[in-house]
Amino acid sequence: MSAAKPAAQAKGNGSATRRRPPAGAEAAPIMGLRQVGMADLQDDAVAYSSIPHLEGLNREIVALLQEDGRMPFSTIARTLGVSEGTVRSRVAQMRKANLIHCITVVNPLALGYTAWAMLGIKVARGASADEVARYFRDRPEIVYVMRVAARFDLLAEVVCGSPDELRDFLDAHCYGSDDIAQVEPMMGLGLYKSLFKWDKPLEAGNGRGKAAAGRSRR
Repeated sequence: MSAAKPAAQAKGNGSATRRRPPAGAEAAPIMGLRQVGMADLQDDAVAYSSIPHLEGLNREIVALLQEDGRMPFSTIARTLGVSEGTVRSRVAQMRKANLIHCITVVNPLALGYTAWAMLGIKVARGASADEVARYFRDRPEIVYVMRVAARFDLLAEVVCGSPDELRDFLDAHCYGSDDIAQVEPMMGLGLYKSLFKWDKPLEAGNGRGKAAAGRSRR
C-alpha cells in the first residue's frame, strides 16, 4: 500500500481512481481496548486450525488466570492440587506457544481516547484482503482486525484521541486507499464491555481443589 494524498471516499467498484494511503508519521501506540497482540507476534493471521486446544491442567490454570490474572502460582497450585513448579512450567510453555498473553486491559476513555469506531471494510476488486488486513494490523490506532465472511471483508476497530483524529485516520488510510472499495465507520456511542474472557464450560462436575487433585491430567 504505497503513498498518496488523501482522496474523497471510495465508492463501490467503479472506474474512479482510488489512491493508496500515505506512509505518514506513526501515531502513538494505544494501550487498552482489545490490545492482545497475538497476530502481532506472527507474520500472518492466527489460523484457527494451527492453534492447539487447551485441555486438562492447562485449561484449569487458564480458567483461574482469567478470573485473576495476577493470581500467584502458589495459589493456583494449591487450588488445583499440583506443585508450584508445575504451574510455572505450564504457564511458561503456553506463553511460548502463543496460547496465552498476560496483559492489562484498560478502558480507553480513562486514557483520554474519546473517538472509536468499528470499521466495516470491503476490499477493492483485485486487492488482497489478507494484505489489507496486515496493513491495518500494523497501524497503532487499530486495536482489532478480523477477516470475515459477510458483506464486508474485514472488521477493524480504531481508537483515536478525538473525532478530528478519527476523521484524519479515515481520510488517510481508508478513503484514500487504492485497495479499499468501501468503508462503513460504525461510531462507538458507549462502551458497555471490553474484556477478553473466552472459554467453553468445563465438564459438568469438574470441581477444583482436592477433587481436582485426583483426576488425571495431561
